[in-house]
Amino acid sequence: MPTPLFGGDDTFVQQLRLAAQAHRAGRLEEAITSYLKLLAVRPYHAELHNNLGVALRLAGKLEASVSHHRLSLAADPDNPALHSNLGNALRAANRLDEAVKHHFHSITLNRDYGEGFFNLALCLRDLGRVDEAVGCFGRALALNPDNRRARVELAIALLMRGELAQGFAAYEARKRLPETPAPDFRQPAWDGSPIGGKRILLYPEQGLGDVLLFIRFARELKRRGATVIVLCQALLKDLLGTVDFIDHVVAEGEPLPEFDLHASMVSLPHLCRADFDAPALQAPYLRAPADSRIKLGRIEKARLSVGIYWAGMPGRPQDRQRSVSFARFMEFSGDPELLLFSLQGGVHQKDIQTFGAGGLVHDVGRGIFDFAEAATALSQLDLLISIDAPIAHLAAAMGLKTWVLSPSTVDWRWQLGGTRAPWYPSARLFRQPRPGDWDSVFIAVESELEKLKRRP
Repeated sequence: MPTPLFGGDDTFVQQLRLAAQAHRAGRLEEAITSYLKLLAVRPYHAELHNNLGVALRLAGKLEASVSHHRLSLAADPDNPALHSNLGNALRAANRLDEAVKHHFHSITLNRDYGEGFFNLALCLRDLGRVDEAVGCFGRALALNPDNRRARVELAIALLMRGELAQGFAAYEARKRLPETPAPDFRQPAWDGSPIGGKRILLYPEQGLGDVLLFIRFARELKRRGATVIVLCQALLKDLLGTVDFIDHVVAEGEPLPEFDLHASMVSLPHLCRADFDAPALQAPYLRAPADSRIKLGRIEKARLSVGIYWAGMPGRPQDRQRSVSFARFMEFSGDPELLLFSLQGGVHQKDIQTFGAGGLVHDVGRGIFDFAEAATALSQLDLLISIDAPIAHLAAAMGLKTWVLSPSTVDWRWQLGGTRAPWYPSARLFRQPRPGDWDSVFIAVESELEKLKRRP
């Protein structure tokens, strides 16, 4: 006689705990497999459906996650945590209005449920209801003052509202989160004190876009008499080597020169006590190298040379929301007054051939191997139309006319509302009016392109 998969209740609980341990350790596929086996034994177990829903959300299987959370809630409808977890899954699936309803329900069931207020605040912020979000973050912190993540997310809300000095000061709380990289330097961190005669190493904490955005503050350090050393991703080394207010550039993995102090580039706005409207902090502050093999052609009838960039990394949830289909740009490819150049990198380069657009869009991205070469290509364009990506930061930091296509869930770096980008005078934002509405964005882009073509 075969041995049953599970014995009595004690065995089930033990197996559920083991699955949860794998889940907490980040072994998601193992956890999901274990949860599914347990589900064959207990198909209506609220905790099991909840745990499986969370694991599926983290694995990017969002619709399945939502369904399991609904089954969990059906088994225990008055549980505030289950409402909140369903809200988290709906938020990940970009179904924000539904998510808000469940988060509101969770705090209605328990007015002292700090995690519910925190999760509600995240959704409200995504919807652009930032004032309400700030209030909910405040309530979450009042209920749990040790919630470091709530402090960081509150800081992001303040930055979105344009409260830059207060927001960047509060954003220093991110350094106490486990995922924030902590540099292993024997030298002390710079605390904002006088820096004349000191050698300071600036290191990247987040992505390429943040290096391109925040490197402007190195100019202020140079003005104060510091020797500025920049540690950066290899893709940025040659580009940053052309910047006149940087003394030395080192790629990650290369030996470091001697230095006295260090600072994260993301901390520079706070440490410098910056006047964000000062001309010295405004673009342009990056330029293309003087010599490069990248040469873009011209066609006599084309009035505008336009660069396009449409997709981020396919495995990242935030990039899935930011990305658009290449088909959107096909609408412009039949216009003889537009000469289109793709600067797209990565797996989405193949979209040009997939759509049969090899004779309509010039694939420059295939021959670009770092940001110095990208800068050279950009310097030969009249306009870049791009999703929120490092290439948009580069173009705008060079002073190129840059149109940024923004999802409704706006990144804090672009703040809330309006068409102007706070960091870049030459950039313009085209924002989704509602989640997923790229139609309205491209209607606006097409209208502005027509105006641009008519200018002398």
